[in-house]
Amino acid sequence: MRYAGLKLNDATNCDQGIVVSFWVQGCPHHCKGCHNPETWSAEGGYPLPADIKEQIIKAISENGIQRNFSILGGEPLCSSNQKLVLEILKSVFSRYPKIKIFLWTGYTLEELKERATKDKEIEDILSFVNVLIDGRFEVSQRDLTLALRGSRNQRIWEKNKMGIWENKTSFYDNK
Repeated sequence: MRYAGLKLNDATNCDQGIVVSFWVQGCPHHCKGCHNPETWSAEGGYPLPADIKEQIIKAISENGIQRNFSILGGEPLCSSNQKLVLEILKSVFSRYPKIKIFLWTGYTLEELKERATKDKEIEDILSFVNVLIDGRFEVSQRDLTLALRGSRNQRIWEKNKMGIWENKTSFYDNK
């Protein structure tokens, strides 16, 4: 397995505060104008350390500062990354069940819900995620002023207390 990066103190890939951000390696979408084209190849990036879950768990509360957790890519929800993402999420959630977990994907929530009917890993991954940023990057809709996303077609979903996904895109646009 390979990964693209790990940032222990990231103030960019969250809605407030600091997160630990983990980038997967490998993406089937290859969006024109992608911010991270170096993550496309599954052979790129770095060898995955055997203790990656422990590194992430330690970093979340390093120096007494509680951080949230973000997963980016590459594509976290392509079949080659699902197992790793699920293992990491299970480990993080078992230690920190109250932190906010963000996940960026080129798939839409509708595509993921359809996939989840046939793929338990997708369903399980989504059960751990609090904020989902969905949709492929579209260079024709690029807007660097947007919160948490790079193009206007992408949406921000938050899971409410009942576990229902709510579209919060306009909320973030008006912050």
